[in-house]
Amino acid sequence: MSHAPLILALLVAFSGSAFAQCQCIDVGDIKARTKEATAAIEAYGAEMSKMMEQMQRTQAPLPYTPERRQKLQGRVQEALNKVSAGRISTTPTMGDNPGGTDNLCNVTIGMHPSATACMRESVKRHEEFHRAECLKTRTAGKIGTTIKTGQDRFERDGIQLFQYAQEEVGGYMEEIKFLGAEEARLARAPECKPKAPPVRDYTAEQRNRSPANQKPADPVKSGVDEIRRKLGF
Repeated sequence: MSHAPLILALLVAFSGSAFAQCQCIDVGDIKARTKEATAAIEAYGAEMSKMMEQMQRTQAPLPYTPERRQKLQGRVQEALNKVSAGRISTTPTMGDNPGGTDNLCNVTIGMHPSATACMRESVKRHEEFHRAECLKTRTAGKIGTTIKTGQDRFERDGIQLFQYAQEEVGGYMEEIKFLGAEEARLARAPECKPKAPPVRDYTAEQRNRSPANQKPADPVKSGVDEIRRKLGF
């Protein structure tokens, strides 16, 4: 019995086509989401510069707390709102966030059914980065501590706010990598290239107007005939 079909299926499963690839119609969303991710990275960068300045000035660390996280996220969201103002959201949600990673490192995608597979994949790449970072420190003991105290993993592990921001930047970078690769792929795809406008054949039209066996009109004779008609002879 040939194993070719099984091998082919495995190759497809582990190839780049295994994820939800973007379509030609998604190019607009890809460009818009890339702008959003870039704006978020720039906003986090500006906030991280402020954190560094504060820590140097006070000579004291700046630990992560849920309150500080909320304020930080609020400022980043303002930057996102500015770049996305006036258009339909690329990541419509069923709640507050399009995706999330909990303290057990489980990823949840909370996007609205109207969201495209392309944008779902982008958000998934972001959250899978958080999941990978979460798994680096997950232990049975830490999970127990989270259950007992209700602290999220950043507070539980004594993470600095700067490190939290760094991880968020990493998530958005994963989105940009995915979106950039998809935009480049679609730019090369023949089906995504605009169709050339139809070329009108005026030769056939001219031939119909002036059949080949029809002699061109004699302007002199035509003028004489017109004078005769007017004079009545």
